[in-house]
Amino acid sequence: MKYNKIFTNKYCLSLFALPFILGTYAYSEDNSTSKVDVDIMMKKSIVENIINNQLPYTIEDSGSGNQIFNGGKNNLLGFGLDILGSVDKKFSQFSESFVWAYKINRSPISFSAQEQQIQAVTNINGNFKASWSRESQSTEIALNGTAGISSIVSISPNWQISANSTPFLNISNNNLPLTLNIYGLNLKTDINIGDSLEKSIVSKLRTATNELDNKIQAFDLRSLVEKYWLEFKEPILVNPEYKLWLTVNPQSARYSNLVTTDNNLGIKVGSDVNLHLYFGEKPAALNLTTLPSMNYGFVNDSFNIILPVSASYKSLNEVINTNLTNKDIQLTSGISSNIKNINISSENSTLYVTSDFNLSIFGFLHPSGIIKANVKPNFNNEIGTLSGDDFDYTLETDSVILKIGNYFFKNKIINLIKNNYLSFNPTNEMKLAQNYLQTKVENIELEKNVNLKSTINTFKIVGLNINNDSISAIFNTSGKATIEISE
Repeated sequence: MKYNKIFTNKYCLSLFALPFILGTYAYSEDNSTSKVDVDIMMKKSIVENIINNQLPYTIEDSGSGNQIFNGGKNNLLGFGLDILGSVDKKFSQFSESFVWAYKINRSPISFSAQEQQIQAVTNINGNFKASWSRESQSTEIALNGTAGISSIVSISPNWQISANSTPFLNISNNNLPLTLNIYGLNLKTDINIGDSLEKSIVSKLRTATNELDNKIQAFDLRSLVEKYWLEFKEPILVNPEYKLWLTVNPQSARYSNLVTTDNNLGIKVGSDVNLHLYFGEKPAALNLTTLPSMNYGFVNDSFNIILPVSASYKSLNEVINTNLTNKDIQLTSGISSNIKNINISSENSTLYVTSDFNLSIFGFLHPSGIIKANVKPNFNNEIGTLSGDDFDYTLETDSVILKIGNYFFKNKIINLIKNNYLSFNPTNEMKLAQNYLQTKVENIELEKNVNLKSTINTFKIVGLNINNDSISAIFNTSGKATIEISE
């Protein structure tokens, strides 16, 4: 069976995109509910560029006058100096000749995340110099500290992402002690550089925080999810040829802590989702009315989707007969078979299969008959293997050739069918299917500058249920999914 016939592009997008958007670790207590958890990531370079555009790697400032004195520690001295400057013009000249300057370098930005808070931090270091040239009085001090942005990111119950970012500045020496000799008097005061640094650094970072908050809040998570979820309010036909229908029923949604990687930073979201694939007739609508509320809670690092695939025997027979009837199957060199009117049924977990068939032997012998087979499949859930040791069949035919052949070779035919078709270790087939699915979900563009990137680690059958009215297989796929927001 060709995977590209069953797993169409729309099927892969439908099956993988919505669950990952709704969020992605799946385990199941009842083999039906998937816990789907996904990381929503923004490139660190986006935040770095916002800060770099506002805050250069080298920050310099200079000035003159006595406005930088005191720093709120000695207002009386400042008041006296102002009066003295008003009375004595010489002092005014001294005051004006007081000059100061600083130069600060900053490091590249580093990121850290804890719970719902994320920080972008840069280390700063430099020197501050001040002098009163007429009196040959000067002082110098080394500066070091940190500056950056702290952001708290949350998601409302209505699926709206909000961000509240604030700038911060921590300097080791805000106040620089200075002794002034004025008319023979030694007066001590402080030079406060905090206000100047606030203007040079914090004001620029405040502009960056506004830009960052707007960038985060511009990502409309609800609209992105609803665009796909609205398609799934009704069952969607993901493969018309095989009459394959998918239903998606989100039960709850949650988000958890912020995360950082080497190149990205983001938030984790998840959802409990019931997924189901049906062969045959369109299943009933789920009558979904609205997305579940988003709440703060635990979200894991990976996805593990539980996907039951079900079919009634009526629907299964229609699909099989449509795709297999009247198609020649090469058995050996010179011998081929053509089957039709296939009918599968079940009772007490035993499958019954009847089929008309014709043989073509070297092109001139065409015997025909009816095969009636029965088997009680035994599926090992732990290792995922299928066996049918109790397989048996009867042959109804008027052909002497078939009767003779069946008499002598029936046991060989039974063993051949058991070994080649009913003793099934799906490892190789599942690996091929996994590789094919990986190519379909590796990078899906959800909208401009928003891509779903997924890695499938496992894809396997974990259960087989045979009932009197229907048959179902349960598939499990696990891996990692990330929604990436680019520039």
